[in-house]
Amino acid sequence: MLTDQMAAVLALLGAGGGGRPGTNPVPAAAQAAAACLGVDEICAAVAIATGGTVHTWGGKKTSAALEDAQFTLGEGPSVAALSSGSAVLVPDLSDAVERWPGFAPAALDLGVGAVFAVPLQVGAISVGVLLAHRGAPGPLSLGQLADALALADAVTVLVLHCAPLTRDPADAGRTRPQPGWEQPPAYRAEVHQATGVLSVQLNVPLSEALLLLRAHAYSTGRPISEVAADVVAHRIHVKD
Repeated sequence: MLTDQMAAVLALLGAGGGGRPGTNPVPAAAQAAAACLGVDEICAAVAIATGGTVHTWGGKKTSAALEDAQFTLGEGPSVAALSSGSAVLVPDLSDAVERWPGFAPAALDLGVGAVFAVPLQVGAISVGVLLAHRGAPGPLSLGQLADALALADAVTVLVLHCAPLTRDPADAGRTRPQPGWEQPPAYRAEVHQATGVLSVQLNVPLSEALLLLRAHAYSTGRPISEVAADVVAHRIHVKD
């Protein structure tokens, strides 16, 4: 059953920060949702059809680092939730090292002890993931889980009726994030450009080129966005 606290969060999402159809919710909704679920941060990562760009709503520095790590390594709760179409609940991240040998240690180093990922779905299609995390290990209560599922449904509706991107009136032909949405560095166009560059240079499929890019970023301890920028600028050469 939905708690009164989450009902208030959903009302805030429905109001769109000003009661106008097609506007984004105020950032306070993410903070209120995190408090309701008993987590430190909560964010939604939404894939845009054009170019695989991802935009996030809510969350802070740690959430962005978790999304960056998952994209770099190709593993983690958000990846698993997207592929399975089911919620992935990890109350103690130290127990997931064998499952995610790259992501789990990286997340633990960030001070994350528990992560919970819920896919944002339209039928059988996932458009993104709602990711919640906290430093202290421990499960969500049944009430908190129900609230998380309801929040995921609400954010999915928000995505469908309020696109994260809008036209920039100051620069015709370009788009910019709507208020409340951000584009994390790991999903800049350089990642996709670098994948194409490596594919041509090494004569390998795009999927393999992306794996090589991820592997290089992981082995050197650098964000994948920085490695991609260097590849595009021909400052480094990734070998197969």
